[in-house]
Formats: sequence, C-alpha cells, structure tokens
Amino acid sequence: MLNRLPYFVQAELKNKPALMDFAAKNPNVKFVSLSGVDFLGNDVDERIPIRYFLENIDDFFSGGVQTDGSSVNLPGIATVSDAKIDFIVDSEAKWFIDYTLEENIFGPEPAGTIRIPVFFKHHDKLYCSRSVLKNTVGHVKDNVLQILRKTPRIVKKLQIKYSDIADVYFTTGTELEFWVKTTMDTVTREALSLSQELKESYWKRTKGQVRKSLEEALIMLENYGLEPVMGHKEVGGVKGKISTEGRLYDVMEQLEIVWKYTDPFQAADNEIFARYLIKEIFRKNGLEVQFLAKPVDGVAGSGEHVHVGMGITLKNSRRINLFAPTEKNAYLSEFGFGALMGLLKNWPAVNPFVTNSHSAIKRLQPGFEAPVSTVASLGLSPDSPSRNRTVLIGLVRSENPLSVRFEVRAPNPHTNTYLAVSAFYLAMLDGIRYAAGKTPAALHKEIAKKCGDKTGYLLKERQYISEKNIFDQYTRKEREKLFGITPKTVWEVIGVLKKDIPIYENTPITPEIINSYYLGSLRKWLIEITQKEFVYIKNDIINMYRFIDKENDLDRSNWSAVQELIDEIAKDDIGRLSLMSQVEKEIVKQKYSLVSKKFYMLKQKYAILQDKYKTYRRNII
Repeated sequence: MLNRLPYFVQAELKNKPALMDFAAKNPNVKFVSLSGVDFLGNDVDERIPIRYFLENIDDFFSGGVQTDGSSVNLPGIATVSDAKIDFIVDSEAKWFIDYTLEENIFGPEPAGTIRIPVFFKHHDKLYCSRSVLKNTVGHVKDNVLQILRKTPRIVKKLQIKYSDIADVYFTTGTELEFWVKTTMDTVTREALSLSQELKESYWKRTKGQVRKSLEEALIMLENYGLEPVMGHKEVGGVKGKISTEGRLYDVMEQLEIVWKYTDPFQAADNEIFARYLIKEIFRKNGLEVQFLAKPVDGVAGSGEHVHVGMGITLKNSRRINLFAPTEKNAYLSEFGFGALMGLLKNWPAVNPFVTNSHSAIKRLQPGFEAPVSTVASLGLSPDSPSRNRTVLIGLVRSENPLSVRFEVRAPNPHTNTYLAVSAFYLAMLDGIRYAAGKTPAALHKEIAKKCGDKTGYLLKERQYISEKNIFDQYTRKEREKLFGITPKTVWEVIGVLKKDIPIYENTPITPEIINSYYLGSLRKWLIEITQKEFVYIKNDIINMYRFIDKENDLDRSNWSAVQELIDEIAKDDIGRLSLMSQVEKEIVKQKYSLVSKKFYMLKQKYAILQDKYKTYRRNII
C-alpha cells in the first residue's frame, strides 16, 4: 500500500488549480505544514487542514501567514515586543508528504501532510537558517565567478573559456549516525564500553526489530527520492537479548544511514526530514532513536560527517570539479588547496556553527574516532587518497575527477547543517581568494608546512597536515602545540562570536544573525549545564551507596576520598560553596569565562569521583 502513495508534490503541481486537483485525487492527504528552521536548527511543524489551506491558498502563497516569534529561536530579532514572523512559501524546494505510519482509523491509507518549506520574514528581512544558506550559496557563487573572470590562467588550465561557464554548483552530503534502544530496558555503560573495545558491533548483521526498522527506513528514503546508499551498524552497541516471545530487548545499538549528495540547500532539507522519518519508523517498531552527539558517556558518540564540493557547469551541460587537480601528481587544484586552507585557518570562526552543545563537546574527545584537532589529511600520495579517521578534514577522491571533495568530520546529528555549510563555504572562499593565481605546487608546500614555518596565509605557529594517527603518535601536549588547543567547553567555542570575524564581513551571515545565534547557543549551554548535567551528576551521586557493614580499613579510606569529592562537587557548607553552586553564582553574574572555567573543573573532579567510587565498589564483597 505504501509504495502506491505519492511522496512529494511535483513542481508542476505547486499552483492553486493543480493542488486542488491533487487534493481531490488523494483524499488521504489531509494536512499541510509550513516548515521553517530557526538558527538553532529547530523546525516548525503544525497541522493545517488541507480544506482550509486551499480556501486561503492565495494568502498562504503571498506570505499572509504569521506566527508569534516566541515560537522560534531568533533571540535579539523576534523579541517579545516585536514578535511577529511571516512565513514565506518556498516554491523551489522539495515538498515532501509526511505520512502517519501508525494505524489509521479513518481509512485504509495513512493520513498525509504536505510539508511546505518556508522562510521566516521579520519586517522586511529574512531571518532563518534556510535563508542564510540560500543567500550564502548565491554570495559565494558570485565571488567564485568573479575570481574565475579575473584569473584567466585558471580557466585556461580547465581547457575552457570563461564564456563557456553557465553556472557554479555546490555539493553537500551528510552521513547520519544515531543510537537505537528498546524503551524501558537498560544496558550498562560498562557493557557498551567493552563491546566497543572488542569491536563486536561495527558493520555486523542487524537482527529483529532493528533490522526491520533499518530496512524500512532505507525503503522509505528511496520512496522519497533521497537515494539511500547504505545503512549499517556503527562501532557502538551491544547484542540484544531474545525474550520468550521472540522479541529483542536490552537493545542499545549504533547505526548509520547514508544517502546521496545533492545541492547544499536540498541536502539540509533532506536531512531534517530524514531524521523525522527514521525516528518514526523505529518508534513504530518499539525502538527509541537518539540523535544526541554523545548519548552515553564513555562510549562512541554519533557524528554526521559532511561532504562538501564545488564545481562549474558549462553551457553544454558538462560539469567540471573545481577542486580536482589539473596537473599530474597533484592532490588538488588551486581552488581545492585554497578551499582547504580557508577551512583550516578559519576553523575557530566556523566551529561555533558546528559544535554548540555540551553533548557535542563530550563527543570530541580522544579515543572515540572523533576529531579533536584542526588538522587535515591529503593521503599518502596523489594516487593513495586519505584514509585517516583521526583528522578534522579528509580529502576524498577517486578515479572520477567529479568525486573530489572534503569530508568534515566534526559535525554531529544536532549540528545545524544550514548554518554549518554556510560557514564552510565562506571560509573556503577566503582561502580561494588567497590561492587564486598561485600554483598547486606552491600551495601544497604552504599547507604542508611544519610548525614554525612562516607563510603568506596560514599561521606560523601551526601545522595543518598529518597522515599519522594523531591520538597514537602524538601526546596531548604535542597535538596542542602543532594543531592548537581543543576547546573544553561550549563557551570556548562560541565566545569567538563576540569578536569581529573577517570571513563574515559583508556576507549573508550578518552581525545581527551572528548575535542571535550566539544568544541562542549561550542560553542553550547554560540550560544544559544546570538542568541536564547537574541533574545527571546529582542523581549519579545519590546512587553512590556506602556499604559500612562490609568495609575494611582500605574501604573506609577509599570512601573518605569519595565523600570529599562529593562535598566539593555538590554539597554546600557554612562558608563554602560547592562547585555546582559556584557555577550557578557566576551564571547569575553573567561571568561566562568563569562559568566555563569552573564547570570544566567540576567535570574533571566528577571524572575522578567516578573512578574512585568504582575502586571503592570493586572491593566491596
């Protein structure tokens, strides 16, 4: 039955007469949802009866629909005293039809909702993630064409004329990792950690509800035209158990689903819809999906590696990848080296749009195949592409020149892809401007510089390329000396947004948008600290039981160390505030640098406490 349903509205149907005819022929399509995305990546979703939508379609298409600005996260823009947001329908985007996958009591077919992407308009300007990406792509396109026009040597090496160019194209693809679990069941962190160490799960066969859900998700993604490439088990997870009824329980597995790349705008829209679809399919089969960057401490987190590329389309429809080398024995073209250099040099300014949550910070730690240093890999030679999974950015290429692109490994499933990709391309544009007119050999020499070597663009005190395992072959101090200090808190990432950032000057990422994103990210971080992390830590401490009747002298000494840390972390006394209370005090005073410092100290103490309690508990028999 599901295979017979329409899954998106064709372009020729996006007008009043055609939509009325479509609704008449598909009575199970009962609702419309206007879907926009705020700066923190939250998308609005409502149910408008299709009858009402069609009766008022002229108002909907002319931007006559409004919402209260408090419904979306646009701090500093949509304020309480000036809150109205207009929805501007995007007729160029893909309109998916979202179906209720549970049993439908109103008919044999599931109820459908047409999801119409929109832009948010406040007064006379667009303020939303979708508009930022759309405008950024246009901005970068104009600048790339200008560079090509002013640098005829590059065009000549492509064996074309500037007049042959019809357009600049951009490609983006995302790889979505996530955890699934059976509700109400429990799996210990120790079991998950052991399974990861033994590599019991990576690319293994899925079973039961997990297999059923994974296969259904791939089929549905195919129906929606996302062209899935594969779905498989990731490194994290444990084997589920079989109940007497033949059902799996105590399931806790990490999966990954990949679908085909497309243009950045559609790729970001696809990702949001795919997340909802995957979640609903697994939920229907009794499984809970978690897209957190680090849902469980001590085991692998979930990444969302983003692939980005760039090229030109000729008037004869031929495509040329601007990153692909035009010379023998070269890794990249001038554009490619410039783009990579721009990303690496400007990563501190890009990272706030990638890593703005405490969960994301916890994922980017040594030992879990997640990047911790701003360093890239080109490969052992131009004929041997990068396979280094420890770096931030990897060069991806094959025998097909159109495949040349960069894999950015820092994003996670909650990264706002619209804003992150916008920042990627603006950073790359900065490097491309520098690289234009220089030879690939000279640029390769510059990007492969050693720490201390001075160059015209990159920082003297930094190294940017490594083909080594940066966890095994460098100490923490060596990594920080060569590649820079890894941010330890969200504040250390987003604090840069309070400074002037050259790559965003006179671009669609305006100071107003940066400030709004900063305010939203700051508020989110502070709530995560006080309402999530503190609650989790306190609950964990409450469950650190003492077994007085089973203690010996060693146990009493061990418990004394445990109690001392508990008091320091969470228990106030006369004349002394716990670290938790100190953090809360600095939040009230808006001393965010001190909040960051004290919170990191608290987390370090908490890690020591966990180890000491394990030592104490291990000896209680």
